[in-house]
Amino acid sequence: MINISNRLKTVASLVLEDNKTKSLIDVGCDHALLDIYLLQNNDNLKIVASDINKGPLDKAKENITKYSFLDKIKLILSDGISSIDDTIDTVVISGMGKDTILEILSNDKEKTKNIEKLVISSNNKFPSLRQDICALGFIIDKEQIVYEDGKFYIIIRFIKGNKNYTTKEIYFGPYLLQKKDSLFDKYYNYLLEEKKNILNNIPKEYKDKRNNIEMEVKMLVEEIKN
Repeated sequence: MINISNRLKTVASLVLEDNKTKSLIDVGCDHALLDIYLLQNNDNLKIVASDINKGPLDKAKENITKYSFLDKIKLILSDGISSIDDTIDTVVISGMGKDTILEILSNDKEKTKNIEKLVISSNNKFPSLRQDICALGFIIDKEQIVYEDGKFYIIIRFIKGNKNYTTKEIYFGPYLLQKKDSLFDKYYNYLLEEKKNILNNIPKEYKDKRNNIEMEVKMLVEEIKN
């Protein structure tokens, strides 16, 4: 079995656990370690591995060859989902910033019509990520916090649907709010301290910016107390 990070294992579990994925595209596949791991756990998957850079794709091909999956993984040089066909039911995007992820999905809205599931591991801006992807016609199906190498990640699975979420659900994550495990407390306490530090460094004349951060701090304090 190929060795991958806990973050990527979590991404893989959110792809595989509902047994609904038949074919997927891994956007920004890097060295295709996730794709190899997925096939080692379900060799019936059809996988397209894409990356915007040729270097990672060349390395991906080496790895895929090493694990004898050349006939199972199609490699493409691409910056998004524009090249996928109607058979792809799942999109995986891992290790990018929220703005890049939304650009990829928004630039090809027509392509998302046939997509049933998104598994997203963003580097930042989790609340706006939830809000903007839900606006594309998805709902939040499951989320998991991962702490690895001194950094927090929130991996989110979206499925097709429409639902109205509260401000609190968008900020904290509806699934995470229900679960409220030890990593929830750890992450949101960390975020609270981060927001307090930001607030301390915003000049008083920037009232709107201060008000926004103050609202976040208040919401975090109230939720952590509960």
